[in-house]
Amino acid sequence: MNLKLTKPVSTHCVFIFLILLIIAGCDTDTPPDKMDPQVAAQYQRGIDALDRHDFAAAEQAFQTCLEMDANAHDARMQLARTYIRQLKFASAEVELQMLIGLLKQTPSAQDKLSRAYLTLAQVFSYQQRFSDSTAALTSALEVNPDDTDARIRLGYFLGAPQQMLVPDLSASKRQFEKVLELEPNNLEAMLQLGLAEFRLGEADKAAERFENIIQNYRRHSGAYYYLGVYHLRQGNLEKAVTNFKASLRLKPRDPETLWNLWTAYSKLGGYPEGLPEEFKIVRRGEVTSPARGGQPNPYDNRELITENQFTDVAPDLEMDKVDGGRGSAWGDYDNDGDEDIVAVGTYQPHALYRNNGDGTFTNVAEQAGIADPRGGWGSLFADYDNDGYLDLYITRGGWSGAAENTLYRNNGDGTFTDATHAAGVADPQSSFCAAWADYDNDGYLDLYIADGVIGDGAANVLYHNNGDGTFTNTAEIAGVANTGNSLGTAWGDYDKDGYIDLHVVNFGQSNVLYRNNGDGTFTDVTATTGMNIPVTDAFVTFFLDVDNDADLDIFISNSGSFQAFIAGQITGTAPHDGDRQVLYRNNGDGTFTDVTRESGLYHAFGAMGANFGDIDSDGYLDIYLATGAPQMGRLERDALFRNNGDGTFTDATFAFGLGNIGKGHGVTFGDADTDGDVDIYVPVGGAFIGDQWHNLFYQNAGAGNNWLTLKLVGVKSNRDGIGAKVTLRAGDSVIYREVSGGCGFGSTNSLALEIGLKAHTKVDTLEIAWPSGQVDIHRNLSVNQKLVVTEGKSL
Repeated sequence: MNLKLTKPVSTHCVFIFLILLIIAGCDTDTPPDKMDPQVAAQYQRGIDALDRHDFAAAEQAFQTCLEMDANAHDARMQLARTYIRQLKFASAEVELQMLIGLLKQTPSAQDKLSRAYLTLAQVFSYQQRFSDSTAALTSALEVNPDDTDARIRLGYFLGAPQQMLVPDLSASKRQFEKVLELEPNNLEAMLQLGLAEFRLGEADKAAERFENIIQNYRRHSGAYYYLGVYHLRQGNLEKAVTNFKASLRLKPRDPETLWNLWTAYSKLGGYPEGLPEEFKIVRRGEVTSPARGGQPNPYDNRELITENQFTDVAPDLEMDKVDGGRGSAWGDYDNDGDEDIVAVGTYQPHALYRNNGDGTFTNVAEQAGIADPRGGWGSLFADYDNDGYLDLYITRGGWSGAAENTLYRNNGDGTFTDATHAAGVADPQSSFCAAWADYDNDGYLDLYIADGVIGDGAANVLYHNNGDGTFTNTAEIAGVANTGNSLGTAWGDYDKDGYIDLHVVNFGQSNVLYRNNGDGTFTDVTATTGMNIPVTDAFVTFFLDVDNDADLDIFISNSGSFQAFIAGQITGTAPHDGDRQVLYRNNGDGTFTDVTRESGLYHAFGAMGANFGDIDSDGYLDIYLATGAPQMGRLERDALFRNNGDGTFTDATFAFGLGNIGKGHGVTFGDADTDGDVDIYVPVGGAFIGDQWHNLFYQNAGAGNNWLTLKLVGVKSNRDGIGAKVTLRAGDSVIYREVSGGCGFGSTNSLALEIGLKAHTKVDTLEIAWPSGQVDIHRNLSVNQKLVVTEGKSL
């Protein structure tokens, strides 16, 4: 069977694609002539039952066949297929493994052995056991190298990031090339080879292949679609429109094609007058914006804010690095009073942008000794040894698999030394996000690392700082050695008992809230706090006080499917509960309430990255979603949700001059020019070599509000004041903040707190509760200044 696809499905929907393959491949075999007549009769009963979709009867008939003849290979294959059609995958695997063992002893049954491996590969795929599936497909090809079905599927798995593992694009490409050697007119192999070239960065070559398919096989929506994506990414908008229309004529109402057609038209000024309805993403009866002539909601900014615009200055400042766009961190590593920025990416040297204090930056990574070509996933500034200089921790591995992380100790002279092994913090696992905090309040920062995102069962690590430059993994003793597919993590004292608590996000699994018991151990309180609502594809998390009621709420980003994103942009809400972002409001009694819908955050985005900051200096924290997914055709905008100050948020992305289309990740906030408003750094880049984008650096023009920036210096507490609770009162405003040591996509916002004050002209009281237990109160402070506040000292 050669199954021809119009285009590959998204990674999130790969299981649907695979089960269709399985069912489509369940061709019934005619009983061999040598089959015993009674066995053959039972076999036919099973086939007839399958035709009627009477799976129970089919299962019984094939089992009876095997009771009569354990070597009835066709009956065993049909029994396995019957289990598959009932989604009984464990039972199907047992029968297929037994069948493979029998067929290996039958040299004349090599074709059946190849089919058995192929079917087993499909069973593994549906269970998301992709390495097992790849192994089974490889075995099928060892038996029959000319099996083009197996080779196409192997090429697909090698080239698509299953469970977000890094694909082997070159190996994928070779599989499709081999299929075309065997079957020069295999249309699916042609398309998949073009897509492999697209992903490898051979875009022009891929476009030529798509055009060749169109010239010879005009009725192929996939070729038109990917050629449209190619032209859209190249800026050839009219050609993109032509190809998307052609694809839609062959595959009407395809949501991804409609969305990308709209994206092309939006860059041309909108849908033209008289455009047929078949090419519009908005159907009759769907929510539209009258102000936009019936265009989709995301481009309708009902509350335009004209002054507080952001401008991408990365190209002008030579900060538009192309590196796969992973984590970033803000911090004043050289203590000159200005915030510097680190940007890390995949298999590219880190960048350390030194702030020159005049509006420019210089990349000094090589001079500083951190230009590591291995790249990284997360980056976190913190002073782990309390010497007054920010050190840097880089997580490495993620979906690439196990790899050592790196701890760079700041030498205090503008350079860093690799102290990883001396400190004992290499953690050679699939590390993703990490975060610093002093969980036992001994004055030294500890480090928690989320491992195991690839599903290898690796336990998360809690490195306890011994105070002598070394660390000890206490995760198991502390009760936080989570072995899920951990991706995101953040610290925050949600119950305000003086001991910082821990939140862990597991991709595709249950998330966990650990309450700090104050004795070096933690308790899983997820269920008792009301935070056990399932989130389909949770990614990153952070603690923040969205309503300034002086306790920390929790946000979880969700990377929904492309189809869910598109549907949500039309209707203004996530189509399903599992596709939305999540905001838990802290009730102040140790429990949380899911307020996502009423807060205006019930939206579907591919939010792989997220972070927070007060972008308009009104005293309320806003949320930025950095979005994307591996598909080459997923061109999705980032989103900024403005906090309205009443418990709700508004999607104000375009009103603030934001909304980049790309693949965003480790977004972070900080004040680059010390003007009191926060700027935004956004690393951007996809999973493939051919899906790379320039990083963004958004400069904030400011809203004209007053502000106060606080840099905390701990004495008894850790030097950075991480975990310190700040309560500021100005007139009728009360603002609450807690210093965070890492959140979002393995990243660090500025450790200095940028606090917006609206029109208030003075701060009446500033209360700081330090992790040590020290409480300092300062009064009558002037606004529009940056203060260095030292624990236990007056200003």
